[in-house]
Amino acid sequence: MKRIVLAIVGSMLFAAPVAHAQVNPDARRVLVIGAHPDDEDNQIIAWLQRGGYAQTAYLSLTRGDGGQNLIGNELGEALGVIRTQELLAARRVDGAAQYFTRAYDFGFSKSAEETFKHWPKDSLLKDVVAIVRQFKPHIILAIFSGTPRDGHGQHQVSAILAKEAYELSGDSSVFRGTGSPWTVSKLYADAWFGFNEATLQFNVGEYNADLGKSYAEIGGESRSQHKSQGFGTQLPKGVVWARVKRIATRVNAGTVATEEKSIFDGITAPKPFVTPPDFAKQQHAIAVEAIADRPYVAVGESARVTVTVFNRSKVPIGTTPAASIKPDSSYTWTFLYHGQQVTEPQWLETPRTGDIFSAPTIRVPEGTWNQLRSFTLKYWIGGPNDAWTKTVPIVYRYVDPVRGQVERPIAVAPAVSITLDNVSELARARSELSRFYNVTLRSALMKPASIRVNLTLPSGLLADSAARTVTLDSAATRTVTFRVHGKLNPGIHTVKATATLNGQTYSRGYIPIEYEHITPERIYRNAEVAIHAIDINVPSRLSVAYIRGVGDNVEPPLEQLGIPVTVVEPRAIPTVDLSKFSTVVVGPRAYQASRELIDNNVYLLNFAKSGGTLVVQYGQYEMMQPGMMPYQIAINRPHDRVTEENAPIHVIDASSAVFKTPNTINAADFSAWVQERSLYMPRTFDAHYRPLVELNDPGEQPNKGGILVTPYGRGMYVYTTLAFFRQLPAGVGGAARLFVNLLSLKNPELPVQTVSGLNQ
Repeated sequence: MKRIVLAIVGSMLFAAPVAHAQVNPDARRVLVIGAHPDDEDNQIIAWLQRGGYAQTAYLSLTRGDGGQNLIGNELGEALGVIRTQELLAARRVDGAAQYFTRAYDFGFSKSAEETFKHWPKDSLLKDVVAIVRQFKPHIILAIFSGTPRDGHGQHQVSAILAKEAYELSGDSSVFRGTGSPWTVSKLYADAWFGFNEATLQFNVGEYNADLGKSYAEIGGESRSQHKSQGFGTQLPKGVVWARVKRIATRVNAGTVATEEKSIFDGITAPKPFVTPPDFAKQQHAIAVEAIADRPYVAVGESARVTVTVFNRSKVPIGTTPAASIKPDSSYTWTFLYHGQQVTEPQWLETPRTGDIFSAPTIRVPEGTWNQLRSFTLKYWIGGPNDAWTKTVPIVYRYVDPVRGQVERPIAVAPAVSITLDNVSELARARSELSRFYNVTLRSALMKPASIRVNLTLPSGLLADSAARTVTLDSAATRTVTFRVHGKLNPGIHTVKATATLNGQTYSRGYIPIEYEHITPERIYRNAEVAIHAIDINVPSRLSVAYIRGVGDNVEPPLEQLGIPVTVVEPRAIPTVDLSKFSTVVVGPRAYQASRELIDNNVYLLNFAKSGGTLVVQYGQYEMMQPGMMPYQIAINRPHDRVTEENAPIHVIDASSAVFKTPNTINAADFSAWVQERSLYMPRTFDAHYRPLVELNDPGEQPNKGGILVTPYGRGMYVYTTLAFFRQLPAGVGGAARLFVNLLSLKNPELPVQTVSGLNQ
């Protein structure tokens, strides 16, 4: 009888990486390089990889931490975790491999020079060269041109580094210790930026009968995994042309670029090995499950894993534990999975230095740290020379009444995880503070435990009790609430929570990040919150109806300042009595995210006409549509923005109530802002609007679209493109003071203007 050898890998050894992450030495290989997760050309990647034309990988310099979020309120590093997993979901669709450098996405930049102020060039180039030497591509395909027409400075840098890696990766004298030198044969740029400059085109709409799809359709499926960025797209059928431009070549320099028949002209390496259909069916017929008895296991403890091998083929197979598994049969056994190290995103294990992650991240994300949670079946059919492996994750399985069967990769966690709801909060200095702090405990233990929870408070604050003792069941989550009151002097004050079990103190915990389209992850943080106590006046008459926008965390800081806030869903606007509110606030990009808000916008405008204050945070080009705003604005393409968070802000009209009531705004209020000043600023606007500030990045013309106000009926309309959505959650006091002034603005702030036309 033909024997199959089974090997358990997970608690004992590193599992082999997923098959597509292994470099095939006999294949021709293509490395695509961009700056962000959604920069990839999904159709070309699918055509290359799924079409068997080349083993393909995508290198994203960053994890997209500096972007925005259409599906939740995670920003910064938490968003980077989501976008990393979205890229891995895309790779599961198109089969390519995925790499990253250590670059942190610090937000939009306008030039390569500005970007290199954040990212030391030698450090990033070293990462790119190391990945080139690891993946050994014959061709590098840069998504961008490396010129100012790329727009985003990070886009420009990705192409600059791609070109320099092409030139240097084969030089043994540079970046020693990053692998053996590898000479790349050809360098191309994606010609999406200028079809007239393309030197070659090819049909990525080619249909694959075995897959039942075209490569463009697969690319559309892959692209649609970037849900946090709103990139759901169609699945095109028929001819779809991809265009590239040859930048450099070492193998067919005698051939004019425009006369090439294929990007592989001059490449002698064969195509990647394509699995024969018959064997692919046999592979599909062998199913392996590794099911854990719990979702989490504590460091130092064990979970029981049940392994089942299903023989769904027409021939018997053998295993090490059993002599034979007959067709349409299965065999089951168990082993203990030992928790060795906490499961968390590898690049977040250590704090980053500036805008560079400290941990080395040139490995495939589906690799090293996830290998500890895998199980590998090694087998052969027809003799030891025909050995194959099948690697599956160790998962916890449950049935959801709506979603059906759900599987979550097992995670190793501290015995006790402890977190507070927020990282940063606002408070009114020298005013009575009364709020609740929720301490969330999560157990990874196999048995119930009695845990003592302590809250450490800054001077000026007292809690209803300094400590609580609670019983936390096995694998359970429990929240302990403390009521805190008192007064704080101006400054930053810290509230800390700790949990004690058997003499050991825990002060750190994880925040789950779970969406249906990605593998769940956890990010760890200390159980502490920084309270930014600021001198601020908040009128007692303020009462806010808040319509949430995209990646919107503005509502909680308003509540922390003592402002009554009621969240109103866009579909409910017609049924809500808005007259009971002093102010309605629309969150950033809310109109883009909600058709119902657009349909019900007339109710908001009527609220302003009737005497209310309507404050709208920035939108994109949808704000130019008729009926969106009281009067016309025009946003340039590409849009105007101020990316330097310390760029000077010039106050146009210091006598405006926006700078005087209820808080006096001065230059200090514009200091210590984070990531950016303003975005999607109107270039021109109707003369009914009065601009209150002008600002610009160094070397650019001032733009007056940061704050526009106008009387509207008996009320006020305020449109602001300042990045309050980043400042208030970060505890920036000056931004909070200014925002409260905007909320408090009442008519008559200005005389009604009757001049028509646009105000430049």
